[in-house]
Amino acid sequence: MGVIKGDLDLLGIAQLLQTLSTSECRGILTISRAEEKKILDFGPKGIRLVGGVRRTNPLGEILVRTGRITPEELDALLVEQRAAGRRLGELVVERGIVDRDSLDYALREQVAEEIYDLFTWTGSVFVFDTDRRGIEGLKAMPLADVTLDLNVVSLMLEAARRVDELRQIQAVIPDQRLVAQQLELPARLDDPSLDRSAVEEVLPLVDGVRTIGEVIESSFYPQFTVLRTLYGLSRQGVIKIRDQGDQRGPMTIIHRPLNSAGGAGSGKDWTALVVSSLDTFRAALAFCMRSARCRAVEARDLEEVRAVLSRQPVDVLVVDTPLDTDDGLAMARAIRAETRTPMILLSNNGTKKAIVNALQTGAEYVLVKPFKEDVLMRRIEQVLSGETFGEEPAAPAVEQGSFLDQISDAG
Repeated sequence: MGVIKGDLDLLGIAQLLQTLSTSECRGILTISRAEEKKILDFGPKGIRLVGGVRRTNPLGEILVRTGRITPEELDALLVEQRAAGRRLGELVVERGIVDRDSLDYALREQVAEEIYDLFTWTGSVFVFDTDRRGIEGLKAMPLADVTLDLNVVSLMLEAARRVDELRQIQAVIPDQRLVAQQLELPARLDDPSLDRSAVEEVLPLVDGVRTIGEVIESSFYPQFTVLRTLYGLSRQGVIKIRDQGDQRGPMTIIHRPLNSAGGAGSGKDWTALVVSSLDTFRAALAFCMRSARCRAVEARDLEEVRAVLSRQPVDVLVVDTPLDTDDGLAMARAIRAETRTPMILLSNNGTKKAIVNALQTGAEYVLVKPFKEDVLMRRIEQVLSGETFGEEPAAPAVEQGSFLDQISDAG
């Protein structure tokens, strides 16, 4: 057969691997993209990755995320590995961290991930050389001794599934130079396809500064897992994908551990309509509801309130509007005219006159800013239980570290 060259975008990596496998070709396949390349050896026993490892799923990272070792233990092992000139796999088997079968499985997983990575490449070319003698001149790679079955059907099925999913992901994340920032984090995620462990690993890396590529590089998870996790979080409204220069929209970074069940109201089945013209503050209020495992929908103004009420029932309204202005009071009255749903007003004016005027709009309760999130949740529960209240005295200064105190445009 000699040497075959071609444009991989035209032939496709799936077609190329399937052709070489079913034809029982023997040789060296080199796939190149710009400065990157991967080299696969198609030998009599199977496929080996002998060059160009991108380390998309390093062994140490597999051990950390599967709970076999801690990040600190990995750092210590890597120091010892470099000093002794030994492979990490040898050390972890010797220490009894994993047995030989588990190590072999992890190494095969690494090779498979490296091959799956090829399915994300564009603008690449390939060279297949049936002369395998050149393999002797290649520098020994950490995974070069790992052999995958020459029958690539299982690889093809998983790769095809990933390709379909990547098309959806790329509609949201078309470029890894984009930046991910957090918006809100519900205590539970409704997307069953998301790996909770991956979410807990990836989400803290989303800081509004790192690019998608940098998040991938910083994570213990392989590229595809990170991308599908970011995609799922974006669909849930937990993060926003934006250009580095795009400063529009809420920029406050909101993060809470996933195991937080919230405060009062936890486990209740109710829906709040959160109304505020302040984007970040409104997102923060909605976050409080979802942290208590309740539903929340948002509206910026009266028109959006009407649109929400026309399509779904809500149990309580939480309305942030200037209660010391005629426009703010008019907004509250207009909402009350639309619905008899219990309403809590948020006021930045704690004077008796402002509170009395607010209560005259028909609201069940007025809460003066600043306030603690658990106070808000407790007042919502009291309103939903049928209790009614008069004025709320001005709240003391918000304790340092309180969630709502970190919102820059809380008004």
